[in-house]
Amino acid sequence: MKTRAALLLCLLAINNQAATWTATQTTNTDSPGNAVLIKSDDQLVARFVFGDGQKKPFLHLYSPQGELLTNGGLDKAGKDTGQFPHHRGIYIGWKITSELGTDDLWHLHKSEKMSVRKIHTIKPSTNSVTLVAEIDWLSIKPDSNGSHELIRETRTHIISRPDGKRTQVDCRFVLAAVRDLNLGGDLQHAGIHFRASNELSKRNKETSYLWEPSLPPGAGKVISKDFKWARLQFPIGSRWFSTTEINSPRNPVEELSWRDYGRFGFFFKRDLKKGESLALDYRFIVGPTEPPDELPKLSDAQTKAARAQAQTDFDAFAKSLK
Repeated sequence: MKTRAALLLCLLAINNQAATWTATQTTNTDSPGNAVLIKSDDQLVARFVFGDGQKKPFLHLYSPQGELLTNGGLDKAGKDTGQFPHHRGIYIGWKITSELGTDDLWHLHKSEKMSVRKIHTIKPSTNSVTLVAEIDWLSIKPDSNGSHELIRETRTHIISRPDGKRTQVDCRFVLAAVRDLNLGGDLQHAGIHFRASNELSKRNKETSYLWEPSLPPGAGKVISKDFKWARLQFPIGSRWFSTTEINSPRNPVEELSWRDYGRFGFFFKRDLKKGESLALDYRFIVGPTEPPDELPKLSDAQTKAARAQAQTDFDAFAKSLK
């Protein structure tokens, strides 16, 4: 009996050992630029993409089985690929009006750009990786001093898998205005968003959304200043996944934007004076889930369970911010 108990304790200890998290900066593989590869026990969990050939930095996410769950928008030669290639992983953008005119820091179709000035921190720990990057939001044309800068952003991602299955990304975006400006545009073309794999552009009838408060869906938008979270359920290959974007109670929010091809996020407008900063906190939780019982819809029981889980996740995030 003592031997069996000792063996059981040994197995429990092994199962409860913290994963080994690593982060490596390297050349990107499937598109231009650089990447920070974030791994747990040598398994790729996330990839922060930036650098030459990229118009904006963004975060790719992977399933526990290794599938790429997010859209990258470029091929190896740097050419746009797929539907709406400017939607990439976890990303941020606005249309910005300033003394320099109006710059579209969402589509970035012209010479607007978000450029990583410096990676300040790449710090693995026993249960996560913290990445901090300083990012310039650049206008098409310069001011009289030759500066294109609109915003100096400090972006922090803390990537972990607290339950061993779901990937948790705690995001902080601190936007410091270099000149008086307006974060504008509209909810389909601005805000903080998640874009799933381009595979969903051909499987859009299989996706489904939930959000809180549970307001009636509009034509791809829902208006509320009280959003807590939004959840997308989607297939990749033969497996099913969900992504929940959780809004901090301290964040401004006006609208939720969603599209059936797997792009969604929160939007608001805001004026910022030169030298003023706006700090925004979000948590994304991405992981495997059961397929819908009533394709493409969740059953009532599944919907109830998904809502309960998302609310639990929101409560935990709100508590962590206090």
